Parts: sequence; C-alpha cells; structure tokens
Amino acid sequence: MLKIWLSKIRAEAGSLWRLWSVKMAALAGLIVTYLMSDPTLLPRLVAYVPDRWRPLASMAVGFAVFALPTIARWLPQPAASGAEK
Repeated sequence: MLKIWLSKIRAEAGSLWRLWSVKMAALAGLIVTYLMSDPTLLPRLVAYVPDRWRPLASMAVGFAVFALPTIARWLPQPAASGAEK
C-alpha cells in the first residue's frame, strides 16, 4: 500500500513542481522552517522594525502571505502532462 502511494506521489511531483503555487508553498515552508530553527530569529527581525511601523509591517506580511500564492495560482501555468485538452 505504501509503495503504491509513494509511486503515485513521485508520478505527480514532477508535474506539480511546475506550478507556481506549489513553488510558493515550498518557499513558505522553507522560510517557516528557517524561522523555527532559531527561536530568537523572529524577535530579532521584529526588533529592526520601528515601533510605529510594526502594525503596518504585520499587515503587509499577512497580506503578502495570502496574496502571493493566490496571485501565483492565477499566473499562466503549464498544463498537466496527462491533462486532456
């Protein structure tokens, strides 16, 4: 069962990697992994932002986290290899 599941994932991985939305999700995962690897990193990054700009900066980051994958999904992307035209 596991071998069948893994073979299906491998077969889909090549076609899924061509999608910009998947690349954005992978990038987000790497950024979160990097931030979680050092618990003091995020507070140090926030310390660089002046106090009066922190609310605006947090809204901008939240919007970017939502908007970038959404916009990436709207971009023209290659068709799946097995898709019917």
